[in-house]
Amino acid sequence: MLIETLSVRETREQLPSVLERFRKGDRTPVGVGSHRKTEAIMVPVAVFEELTAERTTALAQAAASVRAEGLTVAAEVEAITDRWSRGELTTAQMREAVRRLYGAA
Repeated sequence: MLIETLSVRETREQLPSVLERFRKGDRTPVGVGSHRKTEAIMVPVAVFEELTAERTTALAQAAASVRAEGLTVAAEVEAITDRWSRGELTTAQMREAVRRLYGAA
C-alpha cells in the first residue's frame, strides 16, 4: 500500500484538513516523517479500534485453544499479550518478552 507521507511542517499545516477528511469517513492512513520517509501513521480512531479489536479477538481465540487443551495461560503472559493487543508492543517484542519469561531468549 502506498501511503501519502507529509513532512512535519506539512503535517502542522494540513492537520485540520486531515482531521476533516477523517470526520467525513475517509479511512486512508496518512504518514508523517522527515524527508518523506514515513515514521508514523495517522488513522481515524475507528481504524485503530478495529485493529486493536482484531488483536484482542486473536488473543481470546488463542487462550480458548490453550484452555481446550486443559492448560492455562500464565498471568505474566496475559500481561505481555495485553500490551501487544493495545499496540504498545510489536509482535517481535511480544514474542521476545514471552521467550525471556520462559528463559528461551
